[in-house]
Amino acid sequence: MKFYRYLFAAVMVAALVGCAATTAHKSLAAGTLQKGSLANQKLSQDAMVGVSAKAGMLGCTRIDSYEPYVLAMPTGVVGSRSWAERWIVSCQGKEHPISIDFREAGLSAANYTIK
Repeated sequence: MKFYRYLFAAVMVAALVGCAATTAHKSLAAGTLQKGSLANQKLSQDAMVGVSAKAGMLGCTRIDSYEPYVLAMPTGVVGSRSWAERWIVSCQGKEHPISIDFREAGLSAANYTIK
């Protein structure tokens, strides 16, 4: 009888873990690898200028919030690595996905390109 209790408990734990993994996966934007940005605070602030300009071109007059997601992990040699992100900008009830390519420019600098 104890065996069945342990088996039932193991099945329940497995089901809960599976549900948690499914929920976490559903919270990601389509085509993204992980939530958040790989850019440091300064680079994120700099990129936000370009993101704001792009959002304005899309009809956004005031950004309510944004959520960054990683599209591609860094590749290349340290100091010249590159990666891609998508920032989902919320503006007056609409969402605007804005893609950004980042590239390191040495060990203490990086550039970005808004697509």
